[in-house]
Amino acid sequence: MRRIAIVGVGLIGGSIAKAAARKWPRVEIVSIEAGDSTAKVTGADVIVLAAPVLANVARLVELPAYLSPGAIVTDVGSTKRLIVSAASAIPSICFIGGHPMAGAAQRGLDYARSDLFDGRPWILTPEAAQAGAVARLEEFVMGLGGVPHIMTPELHDRFVGAVSHLPQLASSALMHVVGTLAGDAGLELAGSGLYDSTRLAASPPGIWKDIAATNHDVLREAMDRLIATLIELRDTLDSGEAIENVFTSACQWRATLARGRDPLP
Repeated sequence: MRRIAIVGVGLIGGSIAKAAARKWPRVEIVSIEAGDSTAKVTGADVIVLAAPVLANVARLVELPAYLSPGAIVTDVGSTKRLIVSAASAIPSICFIGGHPMAGAAQRGLDYARSDLFDGRPWILTPEAAQAGAVARLEEFVMGLGGVPHIMTPELHDRFVGAVSHLPQLASSALMHVVGTLAGDAGLELAGSGLYDSTRLAASPPGIWKDIAATNHDVLREAMDRLIATLIELRDTLDSGEAIENVFTSACQWRATLARGRDPLP
């Protein structure tokens, strides 16, 4: 590998650049921002689309004129069905969807770091005929510290809708309601429980608009189930019946989540 092009250099794109420089110090790394020409990807062996989801989809159509033979295009977006479908309509692109399951409380290039992906799952969503390219991309992912997992775009969007997108929406909604009810004075009384449970509420809305728009069917179903559970809790507050059932289930699933896992930074 001689050249890597990264389109969109925020937390994830910047961390890929740093992780790649750590692993392959002689490789040239090209950063491409929103206003830059797509021609800057020329000569790259791997092109990583690391902008918001819809911006990545829009950039796809500009790539064919500048791709070198054998170049692999991937992305790091939080939804896969739309971009994989869009790429399949451009046969001259060897595209494999990707999504590193890693992040940080603070976003932006200033918080990028070379170890962000170490030991973290990195989902790939290839087509059946891409075995050779998949092997190369898996090697790339492992070089960055990630652990490749192969699945379909449909399964990715369903899983990630549950374990990532719904928690984000719930955390932001919770912080919105609590802040509105308590105000500045009330929040001064809050302990670590509120702080810990609303860490995701610091996320900016821009990227989440694209994520919600491209996984809306999965999210509607997940949100319906969350809303139904909250209604059940509300309607049985006097008896505590739902509290008993929901809290018991939650404790069991939380233990499963925590098993063998170090706290995320």
